[in-house]
Amino acid sequence: MSRRIALTCLLVLSFVLAACSGSRFEPPQVLGRPALVEGEQPRLWVLTKQEEVREVRFGTGGGRNRNTSTRLDTFFHFELTAFDPLLMQPAWKQRLVSIGDPDARGPLPSRVIGSAVDGRLLGQDGDLVWLLIDATPFALSASDGRIVIDGPALEARRHELAGLLPADATHYGFDRGLVITTADARVVSVRGPEFTVADYVPPPPPVPDAPLKANGSPRIVPMRPLYNHVRHLQRGDEWIGLYSPKEAEAAAEDPFGDRYLFPYSILDEGTMARRQFWRGRIAEKQHFDERFPHIAGMDPVAGSPTFLRGRFLRDPRTDAAFVPADGGLLVWHLTRVDSDGRLALSRLDDDFQPRWTTELPLSESGTGNPVSTWILDDRVVAAGDLQFEDAERIRQRDFHLVSISLADGARRAWNLTRESPLTELEPR
Repeated sequence: MSRRIALTCLLVLSFVLAACSGSRFEPPQVLGRPALVEGEQPRLWVLTKQEEVREVRFGTGGGRNRNTSTRLDTFFHFELTAFDPLLMQPAWKQRLVSIGDPDARGPLPSRVIGSAVDGRLLGQDGDLVWLLIDATPFALSASDGRIVIDGPALEARRHELAGLLPADATHYGFDRGLVITTADARVVSVRGPEFTVADYVPPPPPVPDAPLKANGSPRIVPMRPLYNHVRHLQRGDEWIGLYSPKEAEAAAEDPFGDRYLFPYSILDEGTMARRQFWRGRIAEKQHFDERFPHIAGMDPVAGSPTFLRGRFLRDPRTDAAFVPADGGLLVWHLTRVDSDGRLALSRLDDDFQPRWTTELPLSESGTGNPVSTWILDDRVVAAGDLQFEDAERIRQRDFHLVSISLADGARRAWNLTRESPLTELEPR
């Protein structure tokens, strides 16, 4: 890949020498997950790859015998777009790499080079943001996305890395800077504006104390599911749950406090769950010589709405339900249980009465189709796919970025696949 990236200048030269009569661009493909980059103004960075098929005119012969023909050249452009996460509009775009066939000439179509090349954002180290394109690392300025250093330049600047950058993307990681398993099997970090190289010492994994019951005997911890929705929050000694009737019944069966300690172990009815608000009480219980808190009963909240697969908005800082500074509740839910269903976000008052509901251009989130979320001041920012059927009933997916006002649910969205703002939801 490094050789391919080094060919970029040759490609640019070929663009100048060959006459282009037209291009067809495929929709951009999102690489990895978007990342929120901190700076003077927060920016949502998205790395994309876009295929271009260019019709190139070339001539043979000379004078009256000159013939003009065309061929098709294929290029793959790797670009970084930074979005204002509040307005959900592009703030700037940088083309990082273009990959094509440097030997394209004559009447035959170019070779397709770069179709299998992948990339991903790694992380932010101060004023630098690291990313990978194939197995080539890049450090970019957090303010404007300009390339500060790439793999070959890093080897030239830090001679201890010369010839040792790996050719496999799996040998790169991030921990407060770029982490590299070099070709001679050392693990080093590259950190700071001077790209200081040091032996990498990973932080020790957290070793939680073995959970014990109040009487000192070991406690069995249930396995946490891969994708765990937040379905409860605590208000003093109240347990507020967003459950189906069967789930609420399971939550109330808490003779030893396991449901209280491990709420993810409460029954989850999955995609067909119709949930409403339930109120329980957290009470102390005595069992022989052991005292512990448990959930004491669950009662439905009269008049509360029902949500399809409802769950609370997760606070990414605490992993618990997010509670706005001015109170209220925020609930993710589905509009339908079939393939036309979309995610919606609802805000409710503290007395569980709806204030607003906003339908979003996002499909249900899961392990294979995760929706990323961030909370910024008075807005929720989300990124993910919307799956739908086109006119020929072929399943498609468009990647959307969405910003939702916590005050009134007003939505701003950008369809990244179609490279345009989304003012209204497309008809289903």
